[in-house]
Amino acid sequence: MKLSMLTGLWYVASKATVFQALERVAALGFRTVDLHGVLHAGPAHLTPDERRDLRRQLDRLGLEARNYVLHARHNIPAATPAEREEDLAYLREGLVCASSWGVRQLMLNAGQWSVGVGRADAWRRAVDFLQRVCEEAEPRGITILQEPEPFVWFLVDDLAAAQQMLHDVGRPNFGVLADLGHMGLARESAADLEPLSGAILHAHFSDHEATRHTNQVIGSGAAPTGDLLAGLRRMELDAQLQARRYDELAIAFELGAPGDTIADPDDWVRRSIAAVQALDPSLGLR
Repeated sequence: MKLSMLTGLWYVASKATVFQALERVAALGFRTVDLHGVLHAGPAHLTPDERRDLRRQLDRLGLEARNYVLHARHNIPAATPAEREEDLAYLREGLVCASSWGVRQLMLNAGQWSVGVGRADAWRRAVDFLQRVCEEAEPRGITILQEPEPFVWFLVDDLAAAQQMLHDVGRPNFGVLADLGHMGLARESAADLEPLSGAILHAHFSDHEATRHTNQVIGSGAAPTGDLLAGLRRMELDAQLQARRYDELAIAFELGAPGDTIADPDDWVRRSIAAVQALDPSLGLR
C-alpha cells in the first residue's frame, strides 16, 4: 500500500487550478495522485489545450494519476431521461480525458433518494445508469468505482449498500472505493470491509467530527483510522491489485471541505502524513 493525494485541497484553500495543485502534490513528495474533477479537473473546467497540457504536466512532474473523481451533473435517480443523457455525455467526455491522462479508475456517485421517486425506482435508475457508464468505460480499460457516502439520503450510504450495488450493476469493470473516514461516520469496522475484498480497488483517508463530514487533518477527528488501516493491511489487497496490473493499493488523502478556511494546505498534508505513518510506518509516498 502507498499514499496518494487528491488535488481538491488546494482548490478549497485558494481556488487553485489543477495544474497548481499538481505542483504542490509533487513538491510534497507524492508520486501518485487523484484528480478532483468535481472541483477543478472536470471536462467543464478545462479547454482542449489544457486537457493536453495536463498529461504533459503529469509526465513532467513524474506523477501517476490513479483515480479521477467525476460525478454526474444531475442527481441520477431524480433526473429526467434527457438529463441522464446529458450526464452520460459528460461522463463520456470525462472518460476520454481519463484515458488520455493514463487514468484507469473513475469514481462517481450513484446519487440521492428524492421525494416523489419511489425507492425501488430510484435504485433501478441508478443501476441502469451505472451499467451504461461501465459499458462506455470498458473499451478504454477504465473501471468505475462507487464510494459510499455516509448519509441516509444517499442510495449507497455504507459498505453493505455498495455490495448490493456491485451485485446489481454486475459489470466486471465496476468496483468500490473505500473511504476510511466515511466508514467511521457510518460506524463501520474493519470486518465490514472483508465481503468487498475482491472489489476494493482504491481507498481514501479522511477524518471527521463524530457526526459531521469535515475532511479535517487525519488524526484530528473521530475516524478509527488505525483500526481500519490495519484491516486493509490484513486483507493483502496489494496482491489482488497486482493481478489487475497495478503496483499496489493507493490510499489518497481527501482533505478540506468547500467553505473551509485553510491558511496552509501543505501543512495539513504534512500533519496527515505524519499521523498515518505513526500508525503504519511502512506506508510511503512512492
